[in-house]
Amino acid sequence: MYLKRIFIIIFCILFFGQYCYAAQTIDAEKNAYRHNNKGILYLKEKYYFGAIEEFKIAIDLLPNSQATAVYYSNLGRTYEEIGYPELARSCFEKAVSINVLCFDYYLKLAQIYRKLGIANEKLLEFQNKTNSPLNEIMVGLLFIQNGDISTGVTVLDEFCNKEPNLLITAGVKEYLKQITKSL
Repeated sequence: MYLKRIFIIIFCILFFGQYCYAAQTIDAEKNAYRHNNKGILYLKEKYYFGAIEEFKIAIDLLPNSQATAVYYSNLGRTYEEIGYPELARSCFEKAVSINVLCFDYYLKLAQIYRKLGIANEKLLEFQNKTNSPLNEIMVGLLFIQNGDISTGVTVLDEFCNKEPNLLITAGVKEYLKQITKSL
């Protein structure tokens, strides 16, 4: 009888014990992705506070990843939509610094510079920076934002001719097609 009880107890421990000690790993990348998606849903519902908080959580969960540029961009779009272009500016600048080969971030940043009234100042700043050919993208976009469309198109077209193999060049070409259609 005593041996039977010990056998049942050992059997229960072995059989049911595995369910007591479940190993759970936290995947920051998946969680950041989920918080970003939740923020997008909140943004569509015009629940801006929730969207901002979700994007911030996504950024905090995955601070050193190229995907974080998307989260910064979404946060910038939210700030822009609620009328805080200065906060949007820092988000788009961070997105550009994290992912330098995404044309949309450059475009949004140039538009924010225009909204803030500092497009001319930034144009001079980027014209003086010659350390990267990507600065030409900002120069072209800032010319366009300042109303000098023909000069901006020329600068962007020259960039495409000089750097045909960069990933960002496809986005620049697509933008040039759109902008020249409207002329």
